[in-house]
Amino acid sequence: MKKKIFGLDNSKWTLKEQTDFFQTCSDLLKAGFSIKKIANDLPLLFPQSKNKYQQLEKELLQGKSLSSSLRPFVNRDIADQLWIAEQHGMLLLSLEQLAKFYGQRQRQKEHLQGILFYPFLLIALMVMLSIMVNYWLKPELADFQTNSNRLNSFDFLMQILIGVAVSGVGVYLLRVRKYFFQKKYLSKWDWLCQLPFLGKIFREYAYYYLTFNLGLMLKSGLDLQKICLLLTNFDEKSLLFQFSCCLHKASLSGNTLTSLPDQRAFIPPEFRLFFSKGHTSNQLSEELLYFSTVTYQRLLASFNRLIELIQPIMFILVALVIVGTYLEILLPLYQNLGGISHENY
Repeated sequence: MKKKIFGLDNSKWTLKEQTDFFQTCSDLLKAGFSIKKIANDLPLLFPQSKNKYQQLEKELLQGKSLSSSLRPFVNRDIADQLWIAEQHGMLLLSLEQLAKFYGQRQRQKEHLQGILFYPFLLIALMVMLSIMVNYWLKPELADFQTNSNRLNSFDFLMQILIGVAVSGVGVYLLRVRKYFFQKKYLSKWDWLCQLPFLGKIFREYAYYYLTFNLGLMLKSGLDLQKICLLLTNFDEKSLLFQFSCCLHKASLSGNTLTSLPDQRAFIPPEFRLFFSKGHTSNQLSEELLYFSTVTYQRLLASFNRLIELIQPIMFILVALVIVGTYLEILLPLYQNLGGISHENY
């Protein structure tokens, strides 16, 4: 119950564990090892995650496929992608792609941690300084205070501004929570893809994920009608199921597939070009797989740009904290000096 309330799930693998798994599995499968042999070796190769990898081995020994065995431990969309790859004999290609994706995510996470270390250290020091000002310096200044009304007005104004900012953030988060509970998953993806700053990353991930999996299915010989039927077997919250709903609605309404990008934000605009050429399934699959590679590179570039922006933003926050702390110290002194000079005059 506690896990559901707070969104925690200890059964899910960490980013590091997923990265280790996909990279090792890809390399060993390419070298000729079987999936069961790889699962048997993983606890020995990564003893720090021994228990979690042993759970995967138990699932495989029960006769389950790799995608079914991984479903409790990884993201729903990743398990769906592996299922498609297994069904059409492209498991190695999918694992190689996931190994690259998770390897890059792990490097970006480590880079982000390095970038944030110094700003967070400064913020911690400024918080300590602010505590010292409030609990040590302010009482000392109170003994010399001669213009308390003006100082109290300043403190009151700062409290109001902080309260308004916190209330605004709280109201926004409540609206987001209400939106996600009430809206269908399809609408949630539209909302995520239109977020400021982060929307571009969600769009590029959706473009990459859809084109890569659609390319795999077309390459295996399926046509769009069979793909639509196949995707309806997925979890209704998965992105592939939502895409199949869009395909189905387009076919019922008589619209062409080129109209799909106008209906949903998570469908690539390039679909207009791909589906208007009249290419064979094999040609279309090659174009989609190539486009998924290009989109993947764009996704990585967007992640890197976002990471590079975080440090300047953090330093701006540190600067604001420093200015606020100095104002807290100097403003009372200035007001007291002003009050004293007026009295002398």
